[in-house]
Amino acid sequence: MIPRVRVSRLCLLVLVCTLMMLHWQRKCHPTDRSQRMELKTQLLILSTWRSGSSFVGQLFNQNPEVFYMMEPFWHIWKKLANESPHLLQISARNLLRSLFLCDMAELKSYLPQNHFLSDIFMWPESRALCSPPACNAFQRTDIIDRQICFKDCHQVLFTKLEEACRTYSHIVVKAVRFLDLEVLYPLLRDPTLNMKIIHLVRDPRAIFSSRQYVGLNDSNVIISKSKNSEPNISLVMQEICKAQVKIYSAAKESSPPFPTDRYRLVRFEDLVKDPLAYLKQWYKAMGLIMSSKLESWVYNISHQTAPKIKGLMPISGDSKRIAEHWRDKLSFQKVKEVQDFCQQDMEVFGYRPVWSIKEQKDMSLELVLPQKNFLEGH
Repeated sequence: MIPRVRVSRLCLLVLVCTLMMLHWQRKCHPTDRSQRMELKTQLLILSTWRSGSSFVGQLFNQNPEVFYMMEPFWHIWKKLANESPHLLQISARNLLRSLFLCDMAELKSYLPQNHFLSDIFMWPESRALCSPPACNAFQRTDIIDRQICFKDCHQVLFTKLEEACRTYSHIVVKAVRFLDLEVLYPLLRDPTLNMKIIHLVRDPRAIFSSRQYVGLNDSNVIISKSKNSEPNISLVMQEICKAQVKIYSAAKESSPPFPTDRYRLVRFEDLVKDPLAYLKQWYKAMGLIMSSKLESWVYNISHQTAPKIKGLMPISGDSKRIAEHWRDKLSFQKVKEVQDFCQQDMEVFGYRPVWSIKEQKDMSLELVLPQKNFLEGH
């Protein structure tokens, strides 16, 4: 028979061990929001116009653990339109850090009006601004309808932006206005951030074709224009291509001034062949969970099996066909011009030039060269 004193000591020891284990579990797996703040992961989707970045943004936006913002830096270029692109990118870098820390005071300073969430550029594109605690139009696990969000949430107070941001474990921002990776080095080295980058590139011929169709007015973002002239599209495309190569080269230096696992490159053409495979890989790296509802949604919007999505940024369709739509739309003369002033971009990222109309129209001819590092998404 075990003495009562020994039993008491044994029970006390078990109790102490149990309490220590519970404390360790809470420390490693915090559940309250103040503790979760310390575990935030930040992602920048870095790309250029008409490269499919809105599609990539939505792959993260619809996850219930993600607070997503689409092109918040538009407000900087709107307010400081006469400043140089370099100075504007520094301002954008500083704003990005504030957003990653859920500090919305700096964003507010760029808004001519800042009373409601609807004062933010493209705000209905964010599921987080259409669901609690920002707005009750949808539950966090819902796939949002932009039109309903626009109708029901347009007069939500701006103060809800910061409150909502602080309840999420992951913050994702999409940007097409950064032309230099070096301007982001301070954030990649910042110990208060856990910042990662997905650098999305696309065949410059497809970008050129899409820009012509959409008619973008963004030249001052890319290059300083003179007072009396607007840079032509060829000059703008040259700068876009140079910038994408420069970003990639800086990330692939032998000793980059930031951890190498912070940067991933993906070609749009590779992504659309199997978006779910890429998304699962990204989610795993970021500690996100893929639900069956989200998996079905991604498959449907990329295989044209879902109804046409209404609203501001329709992204549904046969994504593989969309990736090569330029081969039907663009004249061979324009194709030759793009291949000439984006030659280095095409060589670095593995895009095969065409030398005749016949090659351009031959859809059995693969123009995206297989490269192991791209196929793995690095």
